[in-house]
Amino acid sequence: MPLHFEPVMYVVRRFATADGYDNRDHYDLVFSVFNLGHGRARAFAAHGEIDRASLREAAAGLRERGIHTLLVDRHGVEQEWKLSQLPPTAPSDGH
Repeated sequence: MPLHFEPVMYVVRRFATADGYDNRDHYDLVFSVFNLGHGRARAFAAHGEIDRASLREAAAGLRERGIHTLLVDRHGVEQEWKLSQLPPTAPSDGH
């Protein structure tokens, strides 16, 4: 019987340059996203500081992959972020 493999895990990394991944450069932010199905996912294992610009870019990339809701644990509090809007408790980039 044929098998189908569904991509359910993403590893998101931020590089200083556009070709950082191809060059195997060092990244300063990494987190994992597990796709729970039905447009929902959970972010975990985050390392590094995320700013609003990176958060917006990550949200856009996840929306392109059909994810509209992201479950996040911030400072021990479970939060549900709608990716169509920036969460009210998102990190500030100083602007």
